[in-house]
This record gives sequence, C-alpha cells and structure tokens, in this order.
Amino acid sequence: MYDEKTNSMIEAQQTSVGMVADLLLTAERELGAFYGAIAGRYGSEEARKAAHDWIEEVETMDWPMEGTIPNWRHVSIVAANCLASRVVQRSLNP
Repeated sequence: MYDEKTNSMIEAQQTSVGMVADLLLTAERELGAFYGAIAGRYGSEEARKAAHDWIEEVETMDWPMEGTIPNWRHVSIVAANCLASRVVQRSLNP
C-alpha cells in the first residue's frame, strides 16, 4: 500500500542524507587542500596541528541554513591564523 505521508518522509530523509554527504565531501576537499599546502611549506607535524585547528573551528561554527554550503574558506583562514601565531611565537622564542 502506498502511503504518501511515509513516502514524503523517506524522500526528505534521503535528501538530508545526500546534503550531509555533499557537505562532508566539500569539507574533506577543503581540509585536504589546506593540509597539503601546510605540509608542503611547514611539514607534516605542523600540518597535523593545523588540521586539528581546522576541525576545532568547524565544531564551533554556526551552520548555514538548509541548502547552502558552509564557508570552508573562513574555517581555513581561522586555522591558518592559528598556524601563523604558532610560527611567529616559535620564531620569537627559539
């Protein structure tokens, strides 16, 4: 038996799962690019720390309304600022 209400709920859940998968894919791409850039310039240990900063920033951000992609670049900029602070601090206190 076809139940229109149940079918609508299933379609909504599938759409939500698809949107979350898309968000995760775009986040993974941005984090991967960020990590690669940091690793190439500062090495894998600093890249690991920067990736940790990136993930912490994602955890604190306000999520956009449904249907919009979060501003991953903003997350990368905040994490890069943390990296810069560490690098400057290290150069001031060898």
